Amino acid sequence: MRTEIKLAGFGGQGVILMGVLLAQAAGYHENKEVAQTQSYGPEARGGACRAEVVISDEPIDYTKTLNPDIFVAMSQPAFDKYIKEININTADIFIDDTLVTEVPEGIKKLHRVSATKLAEEKVGNKMVANTVMLTALVNATKMVSLEAMKSTIAENLPAKIRAVNMKAVDMALEYCGQQGDKQ
Repeated sequence: MRTEIKLAGFGGQGVILMGVLLAQAAGYHENKEVAQTQSYGPEARGGACRAEVVISDEPIDYTKTLNPDIFVAMSQPAFDKYIKEININTADIFIDDTLVTEVPEGIKKLHRVSATKLAEEKVGNKMVANTVMLTALVNATKMVSLEAMKSTIAENLPAKIRAVNMKAVDMALEYCGQQGDKQ
């Protein structure tokens, strides 16, 4: 089964890292076929960026998303730019509702995650909002196991930011447990 994920936001939010970590968790720990691509503007920090991940049980013949099953928007401009490419009747759509405040009616599977607010208030570092969102995404979709995601974070992040990211994972799982079906 092929699962297509589009992640979007602005430079500095860790959108590209989310895509890389998700692909590595699926490929290295879950033995899935994966493809990960990325794009970002010349502005780097603050400019538009996106990452795409394709996860499959079979060889991947096309590495880009054609009809994303999952869309993650970490900023309003990213949401506005890419939502027109997303089937709002079938796709799971995750938004950082701290920064994405204007969402049209009719989205069938909308997941509101206050990633930036939670990272700042509960972890003390808004730079881990991407880890909060990635944890919420993995928890809701089960596309990879939480153990695979945690292992990937532990193996790939430098020691100086590993602890705060693991704290963000634990806090996000607690938040997801409290939210239940409210998302």
